[in-house]
Amino acid sequence: MTLHLCYRLNANWPPGAWIAHCRRGASEIEVVHGADVAATPDWFGEVIWDGPYDDGAFDTTDVVFGSGARRRDHGLTFVSSASTVDRLQAFERGDDTWVSNSLACLLAVSGAKLDVGYRGYSHAFRTITRGLRRHQRVIPTSAEPVRLVYFNNIRWDGARLTDVPKPNPRRDLTSFAGYTAFVDGALARLAENMGVAARPVRYEFLGTVSSGYDSAAVAALTRRHGLREVITFTEARSGQPDSGADVGAALGLTVRSFSRDGWQTGAAPELPFLAGDGKGEDVYFRAAEPLLRGRVLVTGFHGDKMWDAATRALSPDIVRGDQSGLSLTEYRLWAGFIHLPVAFLGVRQIRDVHALAHSPELAPWDIGGSYTRPICRRLVEEAGVPRGAFGQRKNAASVHFYYHGQFLSRDSTSDFLAWLDEHPAAPSRPVLGRRTRAQYVTGLAAELLQRTAARSPSALHVLQSVGDRLAAYANRERLFVHVFPWAIERVMDRYRS
Repeated sequence: MTLHLCYRLNANWPPGAWIAHCRRGASEIEVVHGADVAATPDWFGEVIWDGPYDDGAFDTTDVVFGSGARRRDHGLTFVSSASTVDRLQAFERGDDTWVSNSLACLLAVSGAKLDVGYRGYSHAFRTITRGLRRHQRVIPTSAEPVRLVYFNNIRWDGARLTDVPKPNPRRDLTSFAGYTAFVDGALARLAENMGVAARPVRYEFLGTVSSGYDSAAVAALTRRHGLREVITFTEARSGQPDSGADVGAALGLTVRSFSRDGWQTGAAPELPFLAGDGKGEDVYFRAAEPLLRGRVLVTGFHGDKMWDAATRALSPDIVRGDQSGLSLTEYRLWAGFIHLPVAFLGVRQIRDVHALAHSPELAPWDIGGSYTRPICRRLVEEAGVPRGAFGQRKNAASVHFYYHGQFLSRDSTSDFLAWLDEHPAAPSRPVLGRRTRAQYVTGLAAELLQRTAARSPSALHVLQSVGDRLAAYANRERLFVHVFPWAIERVMDRYRS
């Protein structure tokens, strides 16, 4: 049976969103999509890849970002981004199957609802940090479960969905020249693909830069292929300065500076971020929203594992240290950009890249200590940035909504509490900010451990780590486990028009 793609544009949807409705035994696949989604007889998507645009062969490469689907050989292959900061989701009920790049869209169109009483949604998304083989693959709904698809592809053959691994070519990444040649070549081909005039949107690169390693290395690499502008956030989560303005200027790039707290404008600004992964830590990107439409945002997410000389996460299954970047998966569809985390290029050969970081070839760029990334340092220093201008300390800009005192914005908190009262399936809510007895006791223990460790930081590093973990638990807002279904329900309204 030959499958046919039938399209309907919904200009009211987020520009990057799409959903495909497949029926068992039917030859037509109905695709509803936003304004930025390319729609051709053989493929559709908001997608860039390292090949000619007219061929639409993004199902044959592991250098692909965004999402879409390609029709060939009496089947339709749905292609996920070659990273774990994006995903597809699928829902099967009877003879009907839906696949979408938005969980909120999938639920709104299929009619399924989340289980308000289920407390494990945010944890389910966090499990992707364990790697491709160990993450939670389904989440519950009022009907059948929703399937989460990271990195790899899935294929519809007219009757059912099957898993399709991404192509996995072996590259020579054992030398600095070999590794940079691969990344340079991939970025060059991506730049050519994303700028084709036939696209609904001709994309341009937009970078990020901070005082750390990863974003600076990404900017140094991508400026060779058309990057002209970067954004920076002036302070880290700790309140310490984190601006990368000097680094950007040394690279010859235009730098746009934003406050980390600049996202706090408008009504319920957190919603699309929380609806992405139940955590929402990348909400600070909203401050730069006017610059995001029509861009390929190049970031350094996963550089802490791919490039850090001290990393032990050397699995080709892509084990991460955290889920940073994942909360952009819904928001980017609204803002109209494609996310390209450059550290994921060649990510399944992380052992080769780690060996390169420890090679004699990179020794002059290894500054020692617990925060050293020789590959990044060489890239940035050889691009003209002085050694002392970056990579001196590790900062983070992420926003942690789940702590007491750092919950949602005022209007969002009011709406969330009202939503809880309207949903009897949700457990009766405690007072916002009130700790349980266990949290109170844990907080006292955390304080004791942290004070003890502070007397001898080097010798008592383990105590400091345990104390920090206990403090995180003690300060966690108990209501946060219910934030995800609230956010999804509110975001679903965007897809009901």
